Amino acid sequence: MSALAEVITPEEMHIPSLLALFNHGEWHCRPDIPNEVYHADRSCVSTSGLKQLLRSPAHYQAYLDGTNRKETPAMFLGTATHSRLLEPALFEHEYVVAPVGDKRSKEWKAFEIANAHRKILTPDQFVTLEGIAYSVSQHQSAAALLQAGLIEHTLLWQDEDTGIWLKIRPDSLCIDYGTGICLDVKKTVDASPEAFARAAVNYEYDLQAAVYLEGLRMVFQRDFDFIFLAVEESVPYGCALYGAPSEMLERGQRRFRQALRTLKACRESDAWPSYQPQGDLALLDWPRYAR
Repeated sequence: MSALAEVITPEEMHIPSLLALFNHGEWHCRPDIPNEVYHADRSCVSTSGLKQLLRSPAHYQAYLDGTNRKETPAMFLGTATHSRLLEPALFEHEYVVAPVGDKRSKEWKAFEIANAHRKILTPDQFVTLEGIAYSVSQHQSAAALLQAGLIEHTLLWQDEDTGIWLKIRPDSLCIDYGTGICLDVKKTVDASPEAFARAAVNYEYDLQAAVYLEGLRMVFQRDFDFIFLAVEESVPYGCALYGAPSEMLERGQRRFRQALRTLKACRESDAWPSYQPQGDLALLDWPRYAR
């Protein structure tokens, strides 16, 4: 763990902004920014924030305020999956496996108190994580990319058109190729091509890919490919590598520019409307599958 991570913890009263830590744009890439500092920052805009903005500016403001932000079991396991695959040494330091799975039991509660500063996994969750890790290790290309990549580096840049500062935190960056590779790990129910394509639309992975590729071009002044490592969360823990197609990236880029224009306008007007700012009425667009 970096010296910065030892100094800055989520429990502290004040966490420096990323702009301050990057000396207001003098630096653009750092390997030593703790995950907690990255996610607590509000000086730069993330993909998660842009997703909320495209829903409505009001939802973006609620996101910034932390309203309704609560870690779900799926989110907890997703974070643990990233840690197990990308930073196994840190995973061993931060996570511990409980002897029982019943969180209502006295044994669990006693274990929880004894491990108050660690993240506790149930035995079933640990089995899942080890199954995922083994499956990925058997995928030749996926294992090689994880081994060769720069893990969890934080990048900042300022958008030239709007002046908005943006941030990204790629899972793994492989820069020793003619075209760089940005690898992103996604836990999913179904990693088959058809199912993962649907998930990519539903979870707006197109926006993420477009934002990350633009940031990488701005910082490194070179092209990157965006590749998903999709890993299933149940036996047999199937995994697959998928490159982001041009149609996906084009849609993501359009939505990225739309989100930045909206954010700029909201900041200038200090107005953060919800779905129907004029209080009007719209005809519901009935889906084709229900006709």
